[in-house]
Amino acid sequence: MTTHLPFFAITLIASIPLTTSAAESVTLTSPDQRISTKVSIRDKELFYQLQLSGKTLLEDSRLGVTVDGVDLGAGVKEIKLGETTSHQEEYRLNGDESLLKSHDKRVTITAERDGEPLVIELRAFNQGLGFRYIVPGDTTRRISGEATSWKLPAQTKVWSRTNTHGDYSDRAASANTGTLPVGKEVVGPLLGELPGGHGYVGITEAAPWNYSGLSFKFNSAENIASQFKYDAEWTMNGGSPTPWRVVMVGSDLHSVMQGRQLVTHLSPAPDPQLYPQGSQTSWIQPGRSAWSWLDPHARARGGVTVDHQKRFIDMAAELDFEYNTVDDGWEMWPDKWKTLADLAAYAKSKNVKLIAWKDTADGDRVPDPADNYSNLRSFLDKCRDAGLAGIKIDFLHGNPLIGEGTKTLSYMPVVYRMCAERRLMVNFHGAVKPTGQARTWPNAITQEPVLGMEAGAAPADATVVAFLCGLSGYCDYTPGLFAQGENPELRGKSTWAHQLALGVVYCSPMQHWASGPELTAAAFPQDSLQRAVYQSIPPTWDETIVLSASKPGSIAAFARRKGKDWFVGIINGNENEAVMIEKLELPFLGTKNHASVWVADGTKPDEFRTGKSSGANSNKPLTVKLAPSGGFVAMFRAE
Repeated sequence: MTTHLPFFAITLIASIPLTTSAAESVTLTSPDQRISTKVSIRDKELFYQLQLSGKTLLEDSRLGVTVDGVDLGAGVKEIKLGETTSHQEEYRLNGDESLLKSHDKRVTITAERDGEPLVIELRAFNQGLGFRYIVPGDTTRRISGEATSWKLPAQTKVWSRTNTHGDYSDRAASANTGTLPVGKEVVGPLLGELPGGHGYVGITEAAPWNYSGLSFKFNSAENIASQFKYDAEWTMNGGSPTPWRVVMVGSDLHSVMQGRQLVTHLSPAPDPQLYPQGSQTSWIQPGRSAWSWLDPHARARGGVTVDHQKRFIDMAAELDFEYNTVDDGWEMWPDKWKTLADLAAYAKSKNVKLIAWKDTADGDRVPDPADNYSNLRSFLDKCRDAGLAGIKIDFLHGNPLIGEGTKTLSYMPVVYRMCAERRLMVNFHGAVKPTGQARTWPNAITQEPVLGMEAGAAPADATVVAFLCGLSGYCDYTPGLFAQGENPELRGKSTWAHQLALGVVYCSPMQHWASGPELTAAAFPQDSLQRAVYQSIPPTWDETIVLSASKPGSIAAFARRKGKDWFVGIINGNENEAVMIEKLELPFLGTKNHASVWVADGTKPDEFRTGKSSGANSNKPLTVKLAPSGGFVAMFRAE
C-alpha cells in the first residue's frame, strides 16, 4: 500500500523574540543562515536589501504601497519588530517536483510613520524572500501602486519580456544594469545573472488575486520599479494583505530555479472541501493531450470537425495519451452540446478524455460577473453534463478582460472554484504568468504564459523563456510539431530533436503535443526508439535539475526524474551554429549502472538519430552534439 502525505501539514518549530524595542533597521536570516534580509530607514524612506553568503544580490531597494494617495513607505520614523517564528511544511504538487518541502523564518514588522503605520510580513527561505504589505484600517481603501523596487548590482544581466499586450506574447531580451533602457516596460518573472559568477536572482509575485498584476518598468539605468499597467487604481478592504513579492536567489541556475517553489509555498493551501486530497484528488489527472490546432493536415482538411477529432482521439489512444483537446470550431457544430457529448462518449470508449476550448470574449459572455457569473455557471454545467474533463479558456487579454488587471485576477479564481465544483480542470491560454494557483486550486492544471509554438519555433527565445517561465511554475508551450521539410511552416529552423526535447525542457502537467496522425506516424514509426521515448515522456515529474551546460539564450538543459527513471532534455538556441557539449555530467544517476535510450539530431532537420546503451552512471559523462536549433533527449533506467 502506498502511503500519501497529507496535502497540507504545517508545524510551528519555534517562536523566538528577536527584540521588543524599536530600531532603524532589522535583519531576518534564512533557516540555513545563508540568506540575509535587512530592512532599514534612509531619509525617512523604507528600504530592503538581500545578501547570499555575504555577497549582495539586491542593493538598497524601496518598500511601500500607496494607499489613498499616500506612500506608506515614506515618512517613516522607526521600525517595530514582532516575533520571529520558524515554520516547516510538506505538500504534493503536480509539476516539476511532486513533493515540496518548505522551511522559512517569518516576522512581521511595523514601520511607524507620521501618519498611518505600514505593516509588512517577511518570510525568509533557504531559496529567497517573500514579503507583502497589510493595507491599514478597516474600511475600503484605494490602492494606486507601490514604491516596491529592485536594485541589482551593476552589470547584472537582466532577462525579461516586453510588456506589450498583457498576455506574455513577446520574445525575451536582456539588458545590463547600468545601461537598462529607461522607460521600458517588461513582464516577470525576471532573471538576473550577476557578473563574475556571483549568483542569480529571480523576481516575481505570488497570490495576486483581486489585486492588480505586477509588472516592471526600468525607471532608471540601474533600477527596476514595480508597475501596474492595467489599473490606475483599485480598492481593497483595510486589514487585507497585498500579493507576495518574491525574490529568489542562488549561486547557480539550478539553485535559483529551485526558488520557483517559493511561489507555491507562499500561496494558500487548497480548500479541503473542494480538494479532499489536494493535488492528488482523484479527478485531477495530469496527462498528455493530442491537439489539432497546429497540425497542417488537420487545417488542410477544414479545421475542427467531428471526423477530424475522432482521428486525433484514435491517435491519442494508440499513443496511450490520456486526453484530446477539441479546439476552436466545435461551437459551430450543429446541436453542439449533444455532438460534443457524443464525441466525449466516443473518446471514453478509447480510454481518452476530452478538453474543450473556450473564448472569453465570445457571445456567451462567460467573464460577465452579473448574477454571480450566471453565464459562466451555465456554460460549465453544460461542459460537465457533456462529459468533459476540463476546459481550455483563452484570450484573457481580450474584452472585457484586460491583461493582468484586477478584472482578470478577480475572474480567474472564480473559474477555478466553479470548475472544481463541477470536477473540471482548467488550462488558461493567452494567459498571464502562474502565481501559485497550482497550490491553491490544483485543478489549475496548466497555463500558457508564453509565445510558444503557435507563433512558430524560436530556438533562442525558447532557451531563455524556459527559465523565465520555470521561475513561476508550469508552461504550456504546445511543443512537438514534427512537420517535414528543411524549413517548414511554424517548425522553422528547429529540428525534430529540438521539438521532442521541448517536452522535457518545458514542464506542463497537461502537455499538448502539436502533431496529428500523419506527422506522428512519419516521425515515430511503430517499434522505433524515438517512439519509445516519445510515449514515455511524462507530463509531471518527481524531481528536476538544471544542468550546468545551461546558458540562457544559448542552451537549456534539464534532467528530470519520474519514479526511478531519469530524462535529459537539451535544446540549442543557436540557430546557425552547432554546439558540442564535451562532458555532460550525470551526477543524479549515482554509481549504479543505467540502460539508456537517446534521440539526437539526424543529418537533416526532419530526421532523428537514435541509439541505446548500457552502463551509464555518474562516472561516465556524455558527449552531446547539437545541430543548429537542435535538440537531444535521453531516457535512463536502472539496470
